[in-house]
Formats: sequence, structure tokens, C-alpha cells
Amino acid sequence: MSQKSFTNRQLRAFSTDVLKASGLDTENAEIVTELLLHADMRGHESHGVSRLPIYCERLTRGIVNARPNVSLERVMPSVLLVDADNGPGPVASVAAIDKAIEIARSQGICLALVQHSNHNGSSSFYVERAVNAGCIAFAMTNAPPSMAVHGTAEAVIGTNAIAFGAPTSSETPLLADMATAVAARGKIVESAKSGRTIPIGWALDENGTPTSDANAALKGVILPFAGAKGSALAIMVEVLCGVLSGGRFGSMLGNLYTDFDKTQDIGHFFLVINASSGHFGPVADRVAQLTDGIKSAKRAEGITEILMPGEIEKINQAESDARGILLHDAIVKDLNALASRLGTRSL
Repeated sequence: MSQKSFTNRQLRAFSTDVLKASGLDTENAEIVTELLLHADMRGHESHGVSRLPIYCERLTRGIVNARPNVSLERVMPSVLLVDADNGPGPVASVAAIDKAIEIARSQGICLALVQHSNHNGSSSFYVERAVNAGCIAFAMTNAPPSMAVHGTAEAVIGTNAIAFGAPTSSETPLLADMATAVAARGKIVESAKSGRTIPIGWALDENGTPTSDANAALKGVILPFAGAKGSALAIMVEVLCGVLSGGRFGSMLGNLYTDFDKTQDIGHFFLVINASSGHFGPVADRVAQLTDGIKSAKRAEGITEILMPGEIEKINQAESDARGILLHDAIVKDLNALASRLGTRSL
């Protein structure tokens, strides 16, 4: 299937317009747009503007609160509890990470928990904000069940994401963002839309058989990475994001794509450490020393370069800056259909 190239400016204007037409004010529409473009620029199409149709549908149906009153309560000097008021996940998450950065600058560290939220996209977007402020950061989010855990034959937990980043004085970034599944469910969704197959080992069909058919995978179950280890990490994220925040967890969570009669009630977890305070020494220089040492190690056969977490995405971003953002025709078709329904300008 062919692709079309769009400038950052084109997609920013398009996304902001459809989100505003769906009920968001300009500021919040721009926040969600920046999150989506962050993913597309870094080569993660499954978490980019392809999400606009489902985001806008939930907004226009009133399942997601288009005008949330996001509240931030400092329950302890270094602990922040954020109520998303059922608003868009990115809106509450940006408020949480930015306030956590502010608190970490004075307290050294801040834990921020977000409750009553919705899908918040690529966790690297929030971690990058903290890294750019000289902080080490973790970000996690739970998700409705779509993944097995080791030993089950049905979906019992989400592809709960974990992101981590640290400042560095090197040009080599250190920014990891991963689902606890072999692959993010969004990648399977986009493969199904685009008519592409998926690798064997990503998912089982509804009969519990390994499949390369993306549509069959969506009817079945996604697999955790590394078996029991990926399962354990997914459960850890569920505890931190769902249990600790006081929100829903496991089967109680609403599904982004299929539940239109209840809210998602997703939780997010952010941990921010002030690495520029001087108390820990020259952290950025020491991170650079670490990554440079790893990159200079003896390479395995057939490997031309050892890449750090986030380095491929940095390369993708440079390519997107040069040639534009590539979108598959199926995604463009969906976006233009969305614009037609909302009465906004098409791509």
C-alpha cells in the first residue's frame, strides 16, 4: 500500500481543527496534536494522527469529557494526585508531568498519579519533557485487557506501557518507550487497516493459534514479551497505574475502540528525579560516558552500529523533518472521512 507525505504544519493544522470541531478548546487541541505528531515524527504511526478518528468519536459522543476540569492535589511534599475528570489523557498527563517537574526541582523527586483518565498515547512524549528539563523520568500507563499473561489463553491485562529517559551531554539520546507486549496493539490495528500481515509470535487468534493475520489477532489475544517476565512487568504497571491511583484496573477498564457506553478510567504514573541539582554529580556527562562505552563495544556479526534506546526514533525524526511525515493511504482516507463528518478541511 502506498504512502503520502505531509508536512508537520499540514498535520498540525488538520489535527487541531478536527479536535476543536469535536469539542476541545484550542489549548487542549494543540496539546493532543503535539502528542500525536511526536509519535508520527518518530516513526510510530500507530500512535500518531491515525488515532484521531477514535479520539474524535469518543469526544463527540460525550464519552470523553471535552471540557475537563483537571485538578492537581499535592497530597505530600513529593506526591501529586491528578484527577483528569475523564478528559483526554494527554491533557491530564501534560499537566501532571509539568507540575511534577516543577516539584522535583524543589524537592528532588516527585511522584505523580493520574486517575479518571483516557488513552494518553506515546509515553515518551511526557518523559522527553522531563529529560529536556534536566530530569530522569519514568512514565507508565495501564490499558484495557488485550494481552495474555504467561499461562493464560485469554486477554486479562493491557499492553501496559513503560517509558524511561535520562538527560545526556552526548548527541546519543537515552529515551526508551515500550509496551509490555511483543508489539503494541496499535501496530496490529494499523496493520489490519493497511492490509499488512504481522510477524508470527505477536498474537494468537481466537482459537489460541499463532497467527500472522492482523484481523485474526484483533479477535484473539496479544502476547507479552519474554513470557513470564513481560507478564510480571505488565502486572507491576497495573498496580502502579490502576491500583495505586484508586482507579479501575484489569477487566474493569473501558476499551478505547469497543466500549461506547462507559468511560475508560485509565491511570497514569510519572516519577521525576531532578538530575541537574548537583546532588548526584554530573549526571548528563555520566550518562554520556555510559552510552558511549556501550556503543563502542565489540559488535556482533552483521551489526554495523549499536543503537541506544531512542536513537532510531531520533533518526526517524530527522528523516521526517527532511521529507515530511509519511501516512498510509488507508489512514489518509480515514482522516479525510473524519474531516468530512466534522465539516473541517481535508488533507
